[in-house]
Amino acid sequence: MAAVGDKVRFLNSIGGGVIRRIDGKIAYVEEDGFETPVLLSEIVVVLPVGHESAAGSKYFDQEAFEQGKKRDRKLPEEQCSAIKNEEDFPIEETAYGDNMNILLGFEPEDIKMLSSSKIGLSLINDSNYFLSYTLLIRDEPTHTWRIASQGEVAPNELKDLQSYSQSTITELERIVFQAVAFKKDKPFEIKSPINVSKKLDLTKFFKAHCFRPGVYFENPAIELPLYMEKRREAKR
Repeated sequence: MAAVGDKVRFLNSIGGGVIRRIDGKIAYVEEDGFETPVLLSEIVVVLPVGHESAAGSKYFDQEAFEQGKKRDRKLPEEQCSAIKNEEDFPIEETAYGDNMNILLGFEPEDIKMLSSSKIGLSLINDSNYFLSYTLLIRDEPTHTWRIASQGEVAPNELKDLQSYSQSTITELERIVFQAVAFKKDKPFEIKSPINVSKKLDLTKFFKAHCFRPGVYFENPAIELPLYMEKRREAKR
């Protein structure tokens, strides 16, 4: 169940925020200083109150999503010794994650020193699928494309890609994101290959007010939706 203070996102539209109060079946979700009333059945908890995200690659827990109770991703000590890297973590699925939601996140290291701060680029895979992805950027002088990042991202993972300065962030003005979705060691529904082209508004990266806490970031950031399938309410 959702609770006051939980960070949530909307099931049927892009956006979300923090629950400030609950009145019956209505939650009042605050984003950018404004409260939006929304049915509890139309929101999903992505970070329960008191839950701290780990640095680097971060996973969104099924239990945290569905019940808002899990506070960290710690495993029993006997299991920790067998885990050598992030790929060894158990894969957890959410009841709604078969409908994919893919975003890019841009988070400055120091929002107060934006002109000189590095800006971290992250890939957010809010789905039950692994993604084999390629992020391409356009070289305007030659009208060709080159790979900015390529690899695999796990289900419900936020993966740090690389950092940009204010002088190199201009490389991302035109991007193409391509991905193939799949599951490992289990049957799954085939998804069409993703091929998304975007032209970024680079002026936002020079304006501090354009960076703000969002659904996936507690610190000021820009969340750029790449691909979103229509959400269905999770089965109860």
